[in-house]
Amino acid sequence: MEDEAVFSVLAQCFGPVDEAAWSQLSKGPLWSDFLDGARRVMQADELGALEAPLARARRRCPLQEFLSSGEVNALFTPPTYAEKQAFAARHFAGGLPESAMPVESLYRTWSTGAAPAPFSQQQGLYLGDSAHYMRELVERFGMEVPPAFAACPDHLALELDLVAVMLRSGMREEARQFLTERFAWLTAYRMRLLTLDDDARFYIGLVDVIVTIRAQLTMADAAIA
Repeated sequence: MEDEAVFSVLAQCFGPVDEAAWSQLSKGPLWSDFLDGARRVMQADELGALEAPLARARRRCPLQEFLSSGEVNALFTPPTYAEKQAFAARHFAGGLPESAMPVESLYRTWSTGAAPAPFSQQQGLYLGDSAHYMRELVERFGMEVPPAFAACPDHLALELDLVAVMLRSGMREEARQFLTERFAWLTAYRMRLLTLDDDARFYIGLVDVIVTIRAQLTMADAAIA
């Protein structure tokens, strides 16, 4: 599976998807391809680069090198559609005691603008600087924020899908910069998932995949500098 498809699958894991699409993705060979692609991207120094078969073959470190055994087991047994929907209803909806919305604004300082509002330095609020940035970026690509994300354009699913769009458009460096700059908040989000009463290892594993990709690219950038 190519890099852009890996990020597209990650987006579908955190966002709304219909039953037929989820069944096709999670029950067939596509899921094995996704795990293999994720394992490869976690060890790559570049995004979207064409690699020779020999170079790809060298990237053979198993997922267990990067994720806990519980996370690996959860990723190899993705939730059913009903389980995915139930988890989303409990945790990916706002205003509930067990809410764990994957929205960047909730895990960053609300605003660092020159004209601060009384709550600018607070966290846990929607539509912060990152939301406005994402809305403008999506529009710059000639697209619109989907209605499902109108109140949270900095939702993780939309951010991941934008990485996929950049890679499909040949914007490798832009995708790399976006990924390394935007996804620092996932460390705090991971901590939130760990506090849930539910078994969130599937989503924690996915977050750790993204965090590892970001760390690998950051280290590669540092080595070049």
